Amino acid sequence: MKVWAGRIALGIALIVLWQAGSRWLGPAVLSDLGAIARRVAEIAADGKLARHGAITLLEAGAGLVIGATLGLLLPFLLRLVPRLEAALDPYIAAAMGVPKLALAPVLILWFGIGLASKIAFVAAVVFFLIFFSTLAGIRSADARLSSLARVFGAGRWLLAREVLLPTALPFVLASLKVAAPRAISAAVVGEFIAAQAGLGYYIHEAMSQADTVGIFTGVLVVTLIVIAVNAGLEVLQKRLLGWRELGLSGF
Repeated sequence: MKVWAGRIALGIALIVLWQAGSRWLGPAVLSDLGAIARRVAEIAADGKLARHGAITLLEAGAGLVIGATLGLLLPFLLRLVPRLEAALDPYIAAAMGVPKLALAPVLILWFGIGLASKIAFVAAVVFFLIFFSTLAGIRSADARLSSLARVFGAGRWLLAREVLLPTALPFVLASLKVAAPRAISAAVVGEFIAAQAGLGYYIHEAMSQADTVGIFTGVLVVTLIVIAVNAGLEVLQKRLLGWRELGLSGF
């Protein structure tokens, strides 16, 4: 209850600060929240909000699924061949260092300005976040537990499912909470560069018309989507890791 009260109090404080900043800087710099709310209602009524929002969520969701799936499976596959893992490690680290924003124009050149290029861009951003967290989780597995499982006859796949995956799961979920907002941001950035629809496209169009209210409306909608996704991941994390909370409650 205290947590919710603190969140509400902080939200009210932010609204007050925003309104004060809008009056001090002027609506051309920082739009009034009332004007933003009216614009949200307007684009919701004419269907623009649903259309642009659905496109961005589709791109972010598909890219997240592809990137997270590859980032989750590849560490387990590499674990089966330790020498290959050691050989590829510097190359994967180097790929991680490549600025993902620099890849966006290339992906658009390859896949066009439609959904495919945004999905590929999102997947590239998400993959490395999930991959390195999963790999760290697998490496943190207790070697004694793995040895004991082998003594009882566990094969590689059973060992991965019963020992490595539960150990890596907290790492995966923690990285997913970072990757999901990044996926939405990546989709918006991709749309900002070249697109025919989406929230990034809407923000870019508003910027080209010097429509400050439109810009902040798009940013606010993206922020609310991120908050909703994060809340959903919080629930998922509690359900999947409930056994860890029970284990700690006795101390």
